[in-house]
Order: sequence, then C-alpha cells, then structure tokens
Amino acid sequence: MRFIHHLLWLGLVLPISLPAAPQEPPPARVVITQVREQELAPTSRLVGAIDFDRISEVSGEISGLITRQNAVEGSIVKKGDALAELNTDLIRKDMDIKQKQRAQSSADIEKVARTMKRLENLLQTNSASRQAYDDARFEHQSLMKRRETVDEQISRLQIQLEKSIIRAPFDGVVLAKLKEQGEWVNRGTSVARVASINDLVVKVAISEKLVRFQNSGETVPVTITALNSSVEGKILGFIPVADLRSKSATLKISIPWQREMIRNMSAAVEVPSGQKQKLRLLPRDAVVNFNGQNFVYTVADGKAKMLPIKIVARTGTDVAVMEPPVTTGMDLVVDGNDRLQPNQSVVIVQN
Repeated sequence: MRFIHHLLWLGLVLPISLPAAPQEPPPARVVITQVREQELAPTSRLVGAIDFDRISEVSGEISGLITRQNAVEGSIVKKGDALAELNTDLIRKDMDIKQKQRAQSSADIEKVARTMKRLENLLQTNSASRQAYDDARFEHQSLMKRRETVDEQISRLQIQLEKSIIRAPFDGVVLAKLKEQGEWVNRGTSVARVASINDLVVKVAISEKLVRFQNSGETVPVTITALNSSVEGKILGFIPVADLRSKSATLKISIPWQREMIRNMSAAVEVPSGQKQKLRLLPRDAVVNFNGQNFVYTVADGKAKMLPIKIVARTGTDVAVMEPPVTTGMDLVVDGNDRLQPNQSVVIVQN
C-alpha cells in the first residue's frame, strides 16, 4: 500500500513526457509550368540497333606489296585519306625507262625536223628531190606519234603510281583492318572495311499494323541508353522485305553520328502508333516515377497534389497524355518535384 502511494507521489511531482506530434515539412520552393495542347500521334517505344547504312570493303585497283598500313580499327578517316600504300619501286623504274625513251624520241624528232628544213630549202633551187623531202616528213610524223605513245605510257604509269595509295572513299570509321603491312594484295583485294559516319541509322522491327503510321521525313526521338544520350532521328523508310514469321518490317531511322556510337548498339525509338489527335503536352521534367508508376505534381490551395498519368507519346523534351486528371492549362511542378511529398506546402518561385 505504501508502495502505491509512493508511485502516485512520483506521478504528481515528476512531469510525464508524451510523444511529440509529427511536424509538417517546411514549404518547398518549386517552379511550375502550364500544360499545353498539341496535335500529336501516340507513340510506341521500340528497341532497335544502330547500324551503318553504307559500308565499303575498300580495295586497290592494282596489285602490290603493302609497305604501309594506315588503317586502325575504330579510327576516323576523311575522304581521300590513305588507308594503305603499296610498293612502287617497279612503277618508278618503268617511268625512268619511259622518260629516257621520250628524250630519245624528242632528239630524233629534232634531228629529222632539221633535215626537213634543209631539204625544203634545197627544193626551192631544185637541189633535192621531192621523194627525199617526203621521206623525211613521214619519218617526222612517225616519230611524233611514237613520242605521243610514250607520253600515254608515262600517264598510265603515273595513274598506277597514284593508285598505289588506297584511299578512303568517304568520311567514315574503320570497322576492320583486313590486310597487314608486308602482305601482297591482288587487284580487288580488300584491305579495310570502312563505314560512312554520315549514313548512320537505327534499324527497328515494327509490326505490320504500324507500317501505315510511318511517314518518311518525319522526326522521332531516339534514346541511346548506353551513352545516356537522346537525339532526333528522321524516318527514312522500310527495308522492302518483311519477316514471314513475325510479320514485322524493318524501319530505318537516320540519326546524327557521335564518336562513341558502336555498330549494333541498342537504341530506343518512339515510333508513331496511331493517327494524330489533340494531346496534352507537358515537360519531361514534370514527370516523377514511383514504384514503376508515373506521376506529376500540381499545386492546389498552396499544397502539392500528386496525380497519376499515363504517357501515350514522347517528343524530344516533352511527353503527352490523353486521359484526365491532367488538363490543358493546369499548373505542374517542373523543378523541385523530386523532393516533394503529397499535400506538402509549396512556395512558387517562378512561373
């Protein structure tokens, strides 16, 4: 009994501590923007592969021994850059011989020309025969033709000399080096595989049902996840062969080249999947993802309100929704939404 009275006395003297009520988070500073309306086609996100639309097995037009191999896999080359150089010792020796033959022909021509001049003067005094003059004239013409032939042979050797350097046919990237220094190559033998960096495409298989919605020249957003990069692609058209089993067609989309891009690297493409219609457009920055669901924050009575959305189309910097609760002209948070909580007070710092 005395113990109970002691406890009551302690309860009266000592204050009893109760758990504190949870405090509301302080107002968040946010930036908002308004939802716009635009006519767009709904899109489907499909994954394709990066490829080069123009690839050349670069080969030489003459045979020879490779004395220098400049092609390096992965290197960027300009049109006309030397990929490989062939030995030219025999060509240069032939050119020396032809130059000497030409010099000999020129000397013979000069000699006969002087004879013709002398005979022409003698003819005027009947001191030489017409036959002797005609023989000299015909010989002069023959020597001129012979020198022209030698000139053509020299020109041919000069072309061979130029073609002993195997050059890049366009601006590109070296995909493979096929021959090494010291190897003999015949005419037509490939020394390197080069892909044009100005003809980069994404190839994506799409259902036959979506073919009618793809229009050449239209732009579509392309995302290269491995590079954390987004680019704008342009629809080129279809490869004119459909897959019999999957009933799909391959769509080609042109994209600008970037140094880190690799052939067969995956790329996600937003392709049109329906007819154009009026959709509500909002910035990608307004979208937050929670547990696999997309949401946006609007502001009502000074508090953040969380709204679920279903994205039906994507453009370069925006996404589009079709169904409520998002409406045209609604204010959405585009900056500060990553740390917001539902029903948290907000302070709008910029419209």
